[in-house]
Amino acid sequence: MATFYFHAHVVLPSALKTLSGRWWRLPLFILLELVAYLILIVILDYIVINYTSYSGPFKIEFTASFFAGPIYRAIYFMSFSTSYYFLLNFLEERKKIEDLEKQRLNNIIQIAKSENAFLKAQIQPHLLFNTLDFIYQNAKDSSPVAAEAIHSLAEMMRYSVDSNKDKEFILLDEEINQVENLINLHQLRKDHHIQLRFWYDDEIRSTKIIPLVLTTLVENMFKHGELLTPSHPAEVSLRIENNQLIIETSNLIKAVKDNSGLSSGMENIKKRLAYTYGKNAKFDYFADSNQYFKVTLVIKIR
Repeated sequence: MATFYFHAHVVLPSALKTLSGRWWRLPLFILLELVAYLILIVILDYIVINYTSYSGPFKIEFTASFFAGPIYRAIYFMSFSTSYYFLLNFLEERKKIEDLEKQRLNNIIQIAKSENAFLKAQIQPHLLFNTLDFIYQNAKDSSPVAAEAIHSLAEMMRYSVDSNKDKEFILLDEEINQVENLINLHQLRKDHHIQLRFWYDDEIRSTKIIPLVLTTLVENMFKHGELLTPSHPAEVSLRIENNQLIIETSNLIKAVKDNSGLSSGMENIKKRLAYTYGKNAKFDYFADSNQYFKVTLVIKIR
C-alpha cells in the first residue's frame, strides 16, 4: 500500500512535472524506487529473522530468486498505481474543463447583459436629448431665459455622456465650452450675480487633456464656494508657461461649509492624473488663512 500511494503521489508527479527531461527522470525515479523497495524488504526480513521468534527455513540470500518475488510485487503494485495516477489526472482535467465551460457560459451571459445595458444606455440619452431639444425649441420664443438654461444643460449632459466613451484625451476646447455652459447655467439661476472670472487664451484650446478635470474643478467651486460676493470674486485661469499647462482656481469658502464630496472629488482627480501622467502632473489644493480654497494643477505638455 505504501508503494502504491508513494508511486502515485510522489514518484510520478516528480518525474512527469515538466516535459523536458521526462525521458530520463521517469526510468531513473522508478529504478530508485525499486532499489529503495528492495532495501526496505531486506531490512524488514532481517529484523523479523533476527529479532523475533521466527524459526522457519527462510533466509536472506542475495540471489536472483530471492529478489524476484519482491521485484514482481513492486512492479505489480506500481502498475496499478500508475493507472490510479492517470485516472486522478483525468478526473482533475475534466473538472477543469467543466469549470472553464461554466466560466465561458457565464461570460457569454454577462456579455449579453452588457450589450443589452449598452443598447439601453444608448437609447435613453438619445430620447432625453431629443426631449430637451423639443422643449428648447418651444420655449425659446416665449421664455428665452428658460430656453437658454435648457440648452446649456443639454450641452453639458451630452458632453458628460460622450466623455465616457473610452476617450483618453480630449481638446481643452471641449472642457472650456462645458465650463462656459456651466457658468452660464448658474448665472441664469442666480440672475447673473455670480462673481467668477474665467481667464484663458484662445491658443490654449488646442491643448489636450484627460476629460472632466477642469469641469469637475469648476463644479466644486459652485458647490462649495461663495461666489456671490462682488468684493471676493472667484477665479479660474488657464495658461501655458515653459511647456507646462497650468490650471489655477481660487474661491472664497462658504460660511456654512458643505464638504460632502469635496475630498472624494479631489482625490479622484489626483488618482486619474497620477494614472495618466505620473510624475508629469502636479496637483495641489488647500485653504489659506483668508478662507480661500485654491487649486493648482501643472501638467507637462508632451
